[in-house]
Amino acid sequence: MSSTRCVASARPRCVRGFTQLIAMVVTITLLFSGCSESEKPSAQSYRGGTRSVPVVALPARTEQLDDTVQAVGTARALKSVSLYPETAGLVADISIAADQRVAAGDLLLQLDDRDQQLAVRLAEVQLADAQRLVKRYTTVNRSSANIAESQIDEAQAAVDSARIALEQAQVNLERRRIVAPFAGRVGITDIDVGDRIDTATQVTTLDDRSQLLVDFAVPEIYVGQIQPGTPVQVKLWNSQSGHFAGEVVAVDSRIDIASRAFTARAAIDNTSDRFRPGMAFEISVGVSRGSYLSVPDVSVQWGADGAYVWIEKDGVASRRDVRLVKRLPNRLLLEADIEPGTPVIAEGVQAVREGVALRVLDPADLDRDARSQLGAAATDGAVNNG
Repeated sequence: MSSTRCVASARPRCVRGFTQLIAMVVTITLLFSGCSESEKPSAQSYRGGTRSVPVVALPARTEQLDDTVQAVGTARALKSVSLYPETAGLVADISIAADQRVAAGDLLLQLDDRDQQLAVRLAEVQLADAQRLVKRYTTVNRSSANIAESQIDEAQAAVDSARIALEQAQVNLERRRIVAPFAGRVGITDIDVGDRIDTATQVTTLDDRSQLLVDFAVPEIYVGQIQPGTPVQVKLWNSQSGHFAGEVVAVDSRIDIASRAFTARAAIDNTSDRFRPGMAFEISVGVSRGSYLSVPDVSVQWGADGAYVWIEKDGVASRRDVRLVKRLPNRLLLEADIEPGTPVIAEGVQAVREGVALRVLDPADLDRDARSQLGAAATDGAVNNG
């Protein structure tokens, strides 16, 4: 009983103390609220929409994204052959030296051809004899017509056969010689006079290196951009020498299914004979990846859903999601549902919210005070966002 009376008597005093505490908290809150409103009128105005947010907006523009395809390829001569004899025989003469320049048709090697020369002379005699017989038959028939037509036909057939035999003997004689099929430079040979060679013996090589051809791989996405006539830049692989010009002369008709690339062939002028077939070259060719939207790099913000920018539309801010393509100095190339020329907010973006009224400033007229307005707006935006 005594403890109950004590608690009951203390209850009014507890209630009065709690009420006083609440009143004190409310008073302190109102004081701080009044101070905040007097010191930061801009924050309330931006949140309430009664005033516009100062920003700098620059028009979005389109920009071509240029890229460079680089590849390494091995050069070969414009024309290149390995020379073998057409028939076996004894080498009678060889008239070439390593890296010697020869013209088309120059004799490079001569095999012993005495038997073939005799065969040609015999064929010539047989042809002349057959021709004389036909002439005799024709002369007799012109005066007395005693030679049958069938006999004359047989004589004429003998003439034709003798002519073919002569041509065959001349071909066999020609096969005893190796001549240059085109102008160029011969390689090293290990053949000497007196060697017996056959059709499997390589005599030498012949290269027309007035131009060099380099095959290189190009990713399939650039099909249609690299065509015959496309200029390329070339340099020796792992060399400090500068680039020089070349051009594409051929493009393969197929895509390699393993590498997803196609082969292009570039031609390099080598009239100075500076380079050699077999050298490795680095090929660089300019290509375009298409046209993209270009905005200042400071315009792009990041959120939970990815990158986005703020644009000015009808005097208010509107958010647009973007996909970044490439970063360039002071700007970003991106894909977005934004028309070229649309104002994109570049400064003061921290204070911008969806639907907020904007006051677009001319960046050319901005002075220190105007910049401070942008800074104050950004600070207010950060506070309100927090």
